[in-house]
Amino acid sequence: MPDTTLNREFVVFQSMWAMQNDQGVLPSPLEQELTKIAEAGFDGITDHFYEPEAARELARLASGLGLQIEGQLFPRTIDDLQPALDLGTQFGCHHLTIQADVRPRTLKEAVTLVEGWQRLAGQVDFPVLVETHRYRVTNDLHFTLDLLKDLPDLKLLADLSHYVVGREIPLEPGADDQQQIEAILRNSWGLHGRVASCEQVQLPISFDQHRPWVELFRGWWAFGIQDWLGRDSVSGSLSFTCELGPPPYAITDRFGQDITDRWEESLLMKEMAQQIWADCRSA
Repeated sequence: MPDTTLNREFVVFQSMWAMQNDQGVLPSPLEQELTKIAEAGFDGITDHFYEPEAARELARLASGLGLQIEGQLFPRTIDDLQPALDLGTQFGCHHLTIQADVRPRTLKEAVTLVEGWQRLAGQVDFPVLVETHRYRVTNDLHFTLDLLKDLPDLKLLADLSHYVVGREIPLEPGADDQQQIEAILRNSWGLHGRVASCEQVQLPISFDQHRPWVELFRGWWAFGIQDWLGRDSVSGSLSFTCELGPPPYAITDRFGQDITDRWEESLLMKEMAQQIWADCRSA
């Protein structure tokens, strides 16, 4: 959805992890899965992007289908970021998303690590974002907010589902909860789409009983989009990834089968995200 007057656009990606079946594998060859995604109208895909051969093949196939790439990596040290930066430069990507696979006990340790990644990210001309995620450096909402106080220019990738289930945020968030989520969104330059409750990390969004949670997340995503649109001198594109993961993220029945069609729910989420963007642009 390009905005020719402000040179801004909204791009919706599909997670390759979300394409996996109940056994945690792609049900068909990569090229077929990518073709399915492209034909459904997605702008790009999200996948691991740190192994050279896998990145080369992914980039070749995605480029041929007109799909952009959100590259994911899981660094544990500052230097672990460099290979992914090199691959992004060589093969091209929309942005890289860091899931920092470390759990520092002190803010000082976290600041040192993230500052190192920021220095390295300054070498490239694509965004490098730190994802909010459980069991990562951003595991705790309050710790992440403290990190932002020390590094106010830190660019995040907001996956709010982890904070809702991790902190058991209630269906009607308190004023403090709302302010803290909004602080995360004000520092976010991309969104991952998944609806959580205070007890489940991934709810079926098509079930009527989950509609209040869907509306809560819709409101948060709208806030994040509107805030991004209101930033001075912002151009380029804002990404939203539909990330409905396979079991054990997905709720299963007694036979270990998905209780919903996650592909159909991904399409529903894509339409939802695009409508939120359109509403924000016309507001």
